[in-house]
Amino acid sequence: MNVVAHQCGGISIPVGANRLVSGSAARVGTWRPGVVCPVHGVRMQRFPDFRISIPVQQWFLPVGLVLAMAFALVAPLPGSVLNETGLVLGLVPLIFLVNGYQTRLDMLSLRKRFVGVLLTGVVIGLLLSPFIGLGTAALLGLPASAALGLVVMASMPPTLSSGVIMTENAGGQTLWAMLLTILLNLIGIFTIPFILSLTLETGAEVVVSPWPLLLRLLLVVLLPFVLGGLLRRILSRKAPGWVRYVPSSCIIVTVWMSMSASRGTLFELTVGAFMMIVVGSLLVHGSLLALCAASGRGLRLAANERIALLLVVSQKTLPVAIGVLTALNVPIAGALVVCIVFHFLQLMVDAVIAARLRRTVES
Repeated sequence: MNVVAHQCGGISIPVGANRLVSGSAARVGTWRPGVVCPVHGVRMQRFPDFRISIPVQQWFLPVGLVLAMAFALVAPLPGSVLNETGLVLGLVPLIFLVNGYQTRLDMLSLRKRFVGVLLTGVVIGLLLSPFIGLGTAALLGLPASAALGLVVMASMPPTLSSGVIMTENAGGQTLWAMLLTILLNLIGIFTIPFILSLTLETGAEVVVSPWPLLLRLLLVVLLPFVLGGLLRRILSRKAPGWVRYVPSSCIIVTVWMSMSASRGTLFELTVGAFMMIVVGSLLVHGSLLALCAASGRGLRLAANERIALLLVVSQKTLPVAIGVLTALNVPIAGALVVCIVFHFLQLMVDAVIAARLRRTVES
């Protein structure tokens, strides 16, 4: 919103108004910018422009998730009915079809210095992180459903967009952030099934067959992503602005339907259990941040390169987590709560870190 005001006798009025009311509201006079006010006898002065901008895209998913949970608790019937239709099975591939269309695969170019960072990201974000989640769940004594969510979320590759955006905002190496995001998500498709088969049977008492899960991820994540990239190459044009909201909308609808179908499980969640979920999420994310920070120094990376490693590898993507949970054929409402809480907390924590890093880079 762009508001431009003029001042006359200590009163500010917006541009476009054609009447001026004095302080006592007793005298009214017409006015035109740049002329002497007929009421007060003084020349009007133009105030500087100021703009109020709301980052709609940034807040679309968080606000949508809150509303989805609220509707699932208050009116679960519509979501439950839609969940029984199997609509979720179509929404998850759509997320990655759009992501593939929006991703520029032609930017992939690996340099020797970057390969070391990529391997570090694989070790920390895809191999160590699931066991950090497993250990945290055991340490806090989380129930099986919450442990399932924490371990699954800890096993995920980086977020598909927020890590890159925060790296850019913090003054980091944006190209490295984009490459790390793309490659770790592709590699994660092959590591997730086998890592989860090791961790979930121990921590969440869920038996995972790695090969069927791998096939599932190839079909609902990798194949749509590649098709989206090919579609972009064929059409040779950028997607319309509204398309960027499609993945977030699919996530919101998926969460709404899944939670509506498992509403009873949500009411079993106590305040104490919820606080343990918050603590567990912060412990996992904090551990990943510490490992990334230490690795960046150990590799003697430049400041902007360390920022990319820190803000990308420490984050976990929600869409892939939802895709994995829907493929496990177990009640997922409790696990979804953990994934959503984890998602919120990592965004809030990393937004603060990015702001502080930005000031450090600029100083």
